[in-house]
Amino acid sequence: MKILKIQLGILIMALAGLSAGYGLSRAAGQVAGDNVVVNQVSEDDLLIAGRNLQVQAEVKGDVTAAGSDVTIAGPVAGYVMVAGARINVNGPVGNDLWAAGANVNINAPIADNAMVAGRDVKLLPGAVVKHNAKIAGGAVSVQGRVERNLKLAARDAQIASEIGGSVDARVESLKLLPGAVVRGDLVVYGPKEPEISPQAQVLGRVEYHKREWERAGFWAWLWRWVWMSLAMLIVGFVAIAVAPSWANRVSAMITGKPWSSILTGLACLLLGPLAVALLLVTVVGIPLALILLALYVVALLLSGVFVAYLVGGWLLDRLRRPQSTPYLRMAVGAVAVAICVSLPWIGWLVQLLVLLVGFGAVVLDQREFALRLRTQGLA
Repeated sequence: MKILKIQLGILIMALAGLSAGYGLSRAAGQVAGDNVVVNQVSEDDLLIAGRNLQVQAEVKGDVTAAGSDVTIAGPVAGYVMVAGARINVNGPVGNDLWAAGANVNINAPIADNAMVAGRDVKLLPGAVVKHNAKIAGGAVSVQGRVERNLKLAARDAQIASEIGGSVDARVESLKLLPGAVVRGDLVVYGPKEPEISPQAQVLGRVEYHKREWERAGFWAWLWRWVWMSLAMLIVGFVAIAVAPSWANRVSAMITGKPWSSILTGLACLLLGPLAVALLLVTVVGIPLALILLALYVVALLLSGVFVAYLVGGWLLDRLRRPQSTPYLRMAVGAVAVAICVSLPWIGWLVQLLVLLVGFGAVVLDQREFALRLRTQGLA
């Protein structure tokens, strides 16, 4: 296990180095803070994190943003990857849009694909998705045009615009409002048939598959919760046994630098697979790529474990048991996090947040640990 931890540390440092190198060579800015306003043209990529974020000026590269309130108002030439509680995309996007939040409003043209998830998602009339759109959420309103195919996963969904291709909907309820046009097929999975207004059109076939979710949904939820709890418990107990102080350090990093952890986690999650892909190009790099991929998966597992450890400590403190053993903290946290991640409609958002915060905190902790060793002349 010591060898595994050393290898994991090498992976994390490599990802941190990739992230830093990527930022120095390509990013016009990496900014973190409570209130961040970008009002000058960015010549290259932009990475920002904070509570309130506003991108008002043009960005000639990609935008990666994580915050509470995020607004993209200026045009972006490349990709937009954004996570937050409230997200507004009002500026045109020159490539794909990936957005995840509680409330997501899109009111601008997207030159390629859109992948959006949230509790409440609105594709407003000013939005035009030039290729495919995949939208998941509690309540979804599609008022903007999608020029190719639309995939929906939602509790309640409404379509009031033109869909150039087919619609695949897995929903509890779906309404096609007056003026809606589906030029391809409409395929619906759910407990209720779609409600199609007489003023709406489906030019292809309408196919409905009745699916009872109530009973199957409960057992699926229960199985998911049990499986995730056991997985985190096993990995967490091993991590505590091998390096008991590591969990405390990462927990302190999460509480001390939450926004930096989110931004770092987002960057490393994206750059890890890219590094593996680059190594696979050469025959010499294939063994290293396989090792890197395996350690990348281990790092992802540990990210959730450390967040669970932090949550368990917080809950036990509220119960006036601050002196509980690390194993009890891990057990309580694993059960609590697994319940939240398994919740319908919002579980994916909790899982994304856990992944970003935990992965980023692990990377930042290992970077600081390496810097301390270098300062002490041990590395």
